[in-house]
Amino acid sequence: MIEEEKKGFKSAFLDQLGQKTMVMDGAMGTMLQQYGLKAGECPEMFNIINPDAVKEIHTSYLEAGTDIILTNTFGANGLKLQKYGLRDRLSEINIKSVELAEAAIEDFQKINIVPLFVAGSIGPTGEILEPYGTVKKEEVLKAYREQVNALASTEVDFILLETFYNLDEIKIALKAVKENSDLPVFASMSFDESLRTIYGITPEKTIEVLFQEGADGVGANCGSGPDVLYKVVAKMRGITDAPLLVKPNAGIPYLENNKEVYPATPQEMAEYTEKYIQLGINIIGGCCGTTPEHIRAIVQKVKKTP
Repeated sequence: MIEEEKKGFKSAFLDQLGQKTMVMDGAMGTMLQQYGLKAGECPEMFNIINPDAVKEIHTSYLEAGTDIILTNTFGANGLKLQKYGLRDRLSEINIKSVELAEAAIEDFQKINIVPLFVAGSIGPTGEILEPYGTVKKEEVLKAYREQVNALASTEVDFILLETFYNLDEIKIALKAVKENSDLPVFASMSFDESLRTIYGITPEKTIEVLFQEGADGVGANCGSGPDVLYKVVAKMRGITDAPLLVKPNAGIPYLENNKEVYPATPQEMAEYTEKYIQLGINIIGGCCGTTPEHIRAIVQKVKKTP
């Protein structure tokens, strides 16, 4: 593909939101387990030690019909990488992740000339912030600033802040994005069956605060299956016409023969996709436990739903 076409597709991201329901890819972490990721290992280090696996996962989602693929950088912030002794490799890990995503897209677009986008994934630090914990907000801001600067130095199309529970922490991450890049940013929080985050944040509060802080879109992901997140995004849509995102897990996992099993089938995810479309959700994807088969079912439902 010529460079001018690539630039045109990239600049079209926000326009696409208003024109069609876009499909985001599914799980990265649970897919990496199939390639040998073990408990306690750093998933983001696979960008360096097993890049072919990461690229293959991206390709499988592209072949399923996704419009957006996420970088393998969910835990590639300074504080999380520090626990693995990898903070000095933060830029390398983040930049490599985008290169792998772009390479998968470039190969795919040799025979499929369609607009595709890369979202830089940023997740929580996993730390408890002051005043409830000991980690200072300045440390958290620095950790996110490092990651944002690395991602913003690449061809990434937008940033997705995902799976946050603490409103204070996602505000810090959002601040890091807004102050250190001109990239569009979606901010997504994780809700349980109470329709609140574990910190007690409601969907309505999420909408109020995150759009006020400058998010281009807000969403709900992880935590629960498609039924619970449908109720969450319905509450969100009830108070805003702005862009919304949803990425449910493939249900609530259970253990079977010491293996984590996610019960929601691709067909179940597709059934809820129709409901999400009726709500006017702009981006629909999958989180933990979802596979290319789940995404393919979502894509097919999106194509069939007016």
